Amino acid sequence: MAPTGELQGTVVERGPADWAATPETAPAMSAEPAPFRPQDGPEAYQAAKAAADARAAEARAAGETKAEAPLAPPTLKAKNYEGVNQNQSGGWRPPDTHGAVGKTQFVEIVNSQLQVYRKSDGLLQKNVSLANFFGYFTTSLFDPRVVYDHHWNRFIATADSFPDGAGFQRHFIAVSKTGSATGGWWIYAYGDMSFGGAGFWDYPDVGYDQDAVIITANWFDNVTGACQSLAMAMPKAKWYNGIAVGLPFWGGLPCTLKPPIVLDGNANAYFVAANNLTHLHLYRGNNLSNLGYQTLVLQAAVDVPDYGVPPNAPQPGTADLLDTLDRRFVNVSTQYGDSLWNVHTIDMLGWPTPKFYELDTEGAAANTVKQQGFFFEGGTSYDWNATIAANPSGEAFVTWNSTDVSGAPHQARIRFSGRQPADPLGVIPAGTALFTSATFYNPSGDLVERWGDYSAVSLDPSPQGACAAMRRAWIVNEKINAVAVWGSRIARIGFC
Repeated sequence: MAPTGELQGTVVERGPADWAATPETAPAMSAEPAPFRPQDGPEAYQAAKAAADARAAEARAAGETKAEAPLAPPTLKAKNYEGVNQNQSGGWRPPDTHGAVGKTQFVEIVNSQLQVYRKSDGLLQKNVSLANFFGYFTTSLFDPRVVYDHHWNRFIATADSFPDGAGFQRHFIAVSKTGSATGGWWIYAYGDMSFGGAGFWDYPDVGYDQDAVIITANWFDNVTGACQSLAMAMPKAKWYNGIAVGLPFWGGLPCTLKPPIVLDGNANAYFVAANNLTHLHLYRGNNLSNLGYQTLVLQAAVDVPDYGVPPNAPQPGTADLLDTLDRRFVNVSTQYGDSLWNVHTIDMLGWPTPKFYELDTEGAAANTVKQQGFFFEGGTSYDWNATIAANPSGEAFVTWNSTDVSGAPHQARIRFSGRQPADPLGVIPAGTALFTSATFYNPSGDLVERWGDYSAVSLDPSPQGACAAMRRAWIVNEKINAVAVWGSRIARIGFC
């Protein structure tokens, strides 16, 4: 199908001089957390969560455990340092922790701050609010993402705004003018994403293929609460050169449809969603860099084992639970050849547990699952907030969070693991603890505390001695600094 509409936007250039000239202020943020908008509507989501939490309690009471996988995961590779925390970012929660690695820098983006670190030693090179970075001070910006385009040596950052007094929402896309995140950026603003106040624009994500930047997001009808995804793609030759043009979009797509990061020159870009409990919706985009000839088609509903909303994660020493969200894919996929990789957290016999998939997108076995499997810390752990990235050699890297209240109790932990092509299909081992929080998280009077909404894994584009490019990855994930303060941690991992 051809695009169903077109958004109009503007472009400005911002950089160090603009950031220095503008006061580091931002619109006041509510003490309440940003609300989570589930795929199935609030009532159905709460009922599903209550049922999942009940199954989790039964599993604990029965002494049930999960079987652990034995393989050797990737190891920590020298870099492991503190990222931005809640006090530095204006106090907002959840952090929506995300990041990307380039040739010399790691960029972390959260609600509501962007920080640039030097890869070699973790030195903080730039710290700027999202309001100042995008040059928008009317309402708060949220749901930020950042990726690094290894094809063209650019960073791409994105965020959206809360509605202003007229219900008007904006979506921002920023593209670095060079491979340095501390230099100039092109800043694009599109709106009205609420389409006249009829809905709410939420949970955008950004991917790319060889020649196009790809955006997807959810749109919730303000009357019915129904969710649909919108998707759009812009030629890099336009956005990377400061050319403001109309942005075509497709509407009416399955909720939380995720774009890919395409590592090769495939003319097709594959999108995937997990929202109907029994299948994965697989879409194929073609000619995405050619305005006027772009197409998007539902290629298949890929049959997978049934999946459901995960229970929340308990914490030692408190009745407060940590929110594990719904069954959606929370981040972009990795695509190369005929493989498409992604992961979501679902219910595994009463435990929140990440499940990864490698889908076959083309050829005789198209629209089937090459491999799939759960990964988790241990037999009594609660595991969620997972991200996966894979390189063209078939090596995969993951990060996630875990807690445990019965086996070997511990507070929220950042973990990482991965797999190599020779490993048994469907297996990612328990991995390694990067950081274990010293206390539980209880920033409010709510029983379920917001967490995430996502983490990030980014393939390192630079070789390291005899270790080829993309055989190492950088991760960023959430941790707890104090009872009411979230933090983050950044690290480099690899198989060589």
